[in-house]
Amino acid sequence: MKTLIVYFSFTAGNTRRIAEKIQSEVGGDLVRLLTVQPYPSDYEVAVSQGHSEVNRGFKPELQPIGKEVKDYDRIILGTPTWWYKMAPAVLSFLSSNDFTGKVVVPYMTDAGWPGSVLANITEIARRKGATVQNAHEFRFSADARHYDRMTTPESELNQWIGSLKRQ
Repeated sequence: MKTLIVYFSFTAGNTRRIAEKIQSEVGGDLVRLLTVQPYPSDYEVAVSQGHSEVNRGFKPELQPIGKEVKDYDRIILGTPTWWYKMAPAVLSFLSSNDFTGKVVVPYMTDAGWPGSVLANITEIARRKGATVQNAHEFRFSADARHYDRMTTPESELNQWIGSLKRQ
């Protein structure tokens, strides 16, 4: 199964680290979603902008990813949770691609507030023609000093990645 791993990651890099681990153990091509207009480097300004975008259902323009979704059988899609929703860049990616005949495997990272991320990804991906499988949530510390500390057991991550190898 030809696999494309697509992710968006902003602050602590949690979603990126999981995407990189998937690629190292499962293989496939790895793509980071980048917005045409980068988020501000000032954290508080970026947070305010992100909150506004999520509330409006905003879909930022993305930089080209350098890959064609149509060339892959499976898309593993990672997003951080922004105000109980997927990051706007992931919403843009989902909304702008045809997933007919594809398997989409979503995963999300959060600090204990999963919201409707996986349900929303599943709904959009199915509407765009995908079969959605093996969705998973990975939790990280809610303590600002340790945002990069995963609280989901490492064994759970390894088991999930192992299941991706068998697909």
